[in-house]
Amino acid sequence: MSGPAAAVRVEAVTKRVRDGDVRREVLHDVSFEVRRGELIVLRGPSGSGKTTLLAIVGGMLSPTSGEVFLDGEPTSRLRESHRADVRRKKVGFVFQDLQLLDALTALENVLLPRVPEGVRREDEARAMSLLTRFGVEKQAKTAVRKLSGGERQRVALARALLFDPPLVIMDEPTAHLDDERAKALGDELTAITAEDRAVLVASHDARIVGHPKVDRVLGLKDGRLEPLAHDRSKVEPSSAAAGEPA
Repeated sequence: MSGPAAAVRVEAVTKRVRDGDVRREVLHDVSFEVRRGELIVLRGPSGSGKTTLLAIVGGMLSPTSGEVFLDGEPTSRLRESHRADVRRKKVGFVFQDLQLLDALTALENVLLPRVPEGVRREDEARAMSLLTRFGVEKQAKTAVRKLSGGERQRVALARALLFDPPLVIMDEPTAHLDDERAKALGDELTAITAEDRAVLVASHDARIVGHPKVDRVLGLKDGRLEPLAHDRSKVEPSSAAAGEPA
């Protein structure tokens, strides 16, 4: 009996970029998948290729070779306009710098993905529901420049879920969070996976890497995927509860 469907499957992805007169390989033959219902952490030092890999997984960059399947659909060779539409509907991305528009309100920021097609009344209702879910409904009409770091991140997470995507990607989400908020974020991500979604998080923060509900930790070093550091399905329950990677 097959398990949950893969929200994203990465097959033999390599990425080369030009660095002056030299072609540098940022990613080398990377393959993995993230299934619906999984919380996966991608761990690696600065310069390991994490951000480039997230951009390729999320359809914002094309690999030099290899393929990425989003919800079963190959995306790497699509025209940019088509790929942009696919990623807008199938990927919720929370960037490290959040990429909120400071002059807009929290509600307006959540609704931004709908602007190209026109914002409908039901979109506003969903956006408010998401802000309520993450505890920032009282800030809906407040310009995001006036919000705290944690509130801004929750607005960005609400925006990522507006289209009900099968995959949510977050880049270093705990960089500016205290311990209490970092734990709360881990719990929120677990709740998101319970909705038949996959979550892929790039982080070297032990507070996320060691969260007891993380299913797998993938190691990335010098653009190459290393053996699993932690797989909750392959360890004893007591070890999984400890949440410490090997």
